[in-house]
Amino acid sequence: MLLEGKRCIVSGLGPGLGREIALLFARNGADLAIGARTEKYLNEVAQEIESLGRSVVAIPTDITDASQCDALAQGCVDALGGIDVVVHNAFAPDVFQLFEEVDLDAWRRIVDVNLFGSLQLTKSVLPTMTAQKSGSVVFVNSMIVRKILPLQGGYAISKAALMTAAQVLAKELGPHGIRVNSIVPGWMWGPSVEGYFKMMETQTGKSVQESYDEIAGQITLGEIPPDEDCANAALFLASDMSRVITGQSIDVNGGEVFH
Repeated sequence: MLLEGKRCIVSGLGPGLGREIALLFARNGADLAIGARTEKYLNEVAQEIESLGRSVVAIPTDITDASQCDALAQGCVDALGGIDVVVHNAFAPDVFQLFEEVDLDAWRRIVDVNLFGSLQLTKSVLPTMTAQKSGSVVFVNSMIVRKILPLQGGYAISKAALMTAAQVLAKELGPHGIRVNSIVPGWMWGPSVEGYFKMMETQTGKSVQESYDEIAGQITLGEIPPDEDCANAALFLASDMSRVITGQSIDVNGGEVFH
């Protein structure tokens, strides 16, 4: 029960990592405020959290909208009495175009979500955390900042900026007792990647198992890390076990990239 009594916000609730983080936190004693643009996912995860005996408030949230970020933060305070942790899992994927071909407005949208959206939600929780003189902010980054790939320039740029932002905030907010860290997942085995492999099977004939084996063969531990194992890194950074850790990043990629 590493988060017993903690009030936690998790953004970007969906069928993958966001859900796993929220449920892991609930199993470790946290009460939650969850936010996402898709109400269907929010309601499904809220029911799962309630079945674990924890309190939860589900608030539809677009993190690029300041008023909606404020509503999520205030909803957590109103329902749970404070905010101890915020995990930023909401993100926008790339448009998969080369720089010479892309409309830069598409990249601006990615940066707006992945960088400024995360900063906006952090700003919304800041008054509560500052008043409490404590808090943990966890950004979900990406291995793309360690291993640059073609056709994902907008995503890589946005996440690299987010990595620096986490360190800037760690430096500025440390005197208020607020810690800011990042987890850096690589491939994660869950509904999203499995769905991608199934799509590739339809398009190319390569089986899901063949795609899995190809990727796992590039990973030192020989497996694609499951979503729930990646969630464990967020749990560590949210908990008091990391009480004196701030401005840091934890790579969770099974050893595909060493940093």
